[in-house]
Amino acid sequence: MEVRIAIPAYNEAEILQSNIAAVLNWCRSHLPAGVSWQVVIVDNQSTDETPRIAQALAMQHPEIVYVQTKKKGKGAAIRTAWQSGPADVYCFMDADLATDLSALEPLVKGVRDGYDLVVGSRFHPQSKVKRSASRLLMSWGYRLLLKLVFRLNTTDAPCGFKAISGRAKERLLPLVRDDAWFFDSELIILAEHHHHRIKEIPISWHDPRSGRNKSRVNVIGVAGAYLRQVLELHRRLRRND
Repeated sequence: MEVRIAIPAYNEAEILQSNIAAVLNWCRSHLPAGVSWQVVIVDNQSTDETPRIAQALAMQHPEIVYVQTKKKGKGAAIRTAWQSGPADVYCFMDADLATDLSALEPLVKGVRDGYDLVVGSRFHPQSKVKRSASRLLMSWGYRLLLKLVFRLNTTDAPCGFKAISGRAKERLLPLVRDDAWFFDSELIILAEHHHHRIKEIPISWHDPRSGRNKSRVNVIGVAGAYLRQVLELHRRLRRND
């Protein structure tokens, strides 16, 4: 079995080397025998030293592949990584390692056990999550919106820690239109709509960019974009049905 782990990177020069080292060490120590794996660092049109660092890491470690996106956006980066080579299991995680790497083994195992997608969920009863009250409130609101509009059963569609089988990737990726932040929510919504098997797993999650390292994401802007994408996807699915 071959596993490809996509790590989108936009201006991550400060953390990239140490965090990629952590991913490599974890995979070498914990992924079971018989599983071959590669880490795909996707430069999302960075303007800092991210490309130089990523290329150097790829030259030093045969398990690392470095690619660049032609189009900026989280979804475009994941799409580029997943299309860069064949695998049985395709994963992605955020470069800041907000999700503890201990969840990677059950993520891969879930696909090996026959699920089409396996999703880390911050709302799982066994998850351990540290986040601000405002972010938690927005997450609850978004979860409720997806439940009302799509009757979505998955509790944490936007969590940046997912795996998909090669077969499901081939079916679903061409249907996903968004190449920005809505990408993984759209992937989950389409997966449920087409009756794919989805498993949610507990994770340990914290916001490593809190305080002085505050996230660069414009929360209000992303929330507005999410709402527009939700309504557009709802109209598209109704037309197709």
